[in-house]
Amino acid sequence: MKKLRILLALLFVLVGTMGFAQKDTLHTKKLYPRPPIYGIPAKTLPHGHLIYRSYFTYSDFTSMYSSKQGQMVSLPSNMSFTTYAYTPKLRYGLTNRLTLIANFPLVYKVMRKDNLTKIGRGVGDIQTAMLYRFYFNKQKRFLISGLLYSKLPTGKATQITTGELPLGTGSYDVGVALMPEKEFGKLDMRLSAFYIYRSKNPAGVDLGDVQMVSLSTAYNWSRNFITEATVLYKYADNNRKAGQVLPGTYVKKAQLVLGAQYRLSRTFLLQTAVPVTLYAHAPFSSKYDLWIGFFYLW
Repeated sequence: MKKLRILLALLFVLVGTMGFAQKDTLHTKKLYPRPPIYGIPAKTLPHGHLIYRSYFTYSDFTSMYSSKQGQMVSLPSNMSFTTYAYTPKLRYGLTNRLTLIANFPLVYKVMRKDNLTKIGRGVGDIQTAMLYRFYFNKQKRFLISGLLYSKLPTGKATQITTGELPLGTGSYDVGVALMPEKEFGKLDMRLSAFYIYRSKNPAGVDLGDVQMVSLSTAYNWSRNFITEATVLYKYADNNRKAGQVLPGTYVKKAQLVLGAQYRLSRTFLLQTAVPVTLYAHAPFSSKYDLWIGFFYLW
């Protein structure tokens, strides 16, 4: 109940702020030529416009959390764990200030240890969101948007056989985010503060809530070429079962994400990013991931 009260309070603040939003005098179309490379953009789409964005991610996990040692350790030499994911993402401008978002991840993961191989393949957890821009100062090139987020447990998480890996958490998640963004000529600065409430999974485990903060800076070298650097911090509370804390189940991760973007045409862009892990306390962690994507704007 405490977690639910926190989430409701955040929703109240977010919706209340939207109610005092300034009059929309912005021609929104001027905003979309400078999208972020990694993460969720604060800029909404013009009414009736659609973006198809998709990205491929690759992770080769090199460490894991050992409950026996109480710390992260290297994967045993006889063990490997790799994941691949392709995520189509749709964004549609319902109005100039309200954008609808939906992600549909397709996941393939494989874990090998000695002669045993476990594989997970299929649809992961679908994510949806509503992005609302409630403040914009045209002269100072400063805007603030809010996000309402949800995740559905569409990825297989129950009745996992010996040779399978789960594709989702099995929980219904809801969350809110606050995202201010400012442009300084060719330099962009973005901040994102995210809170996610997670429900129980099918095993009766109350998954810990997630808090994420990221700070990004991007430099527009030209209209066609952008580089970006993001510092991301993620923390998830310990899981609970029957009201009891499951020690050591919290997740803590800090990453430096380096990215670049090239515009092939006015509405077609290629993007790539390398999230480098600076610190991790998680079931599994990789030194770095590879993220390649593109999007097309209609």
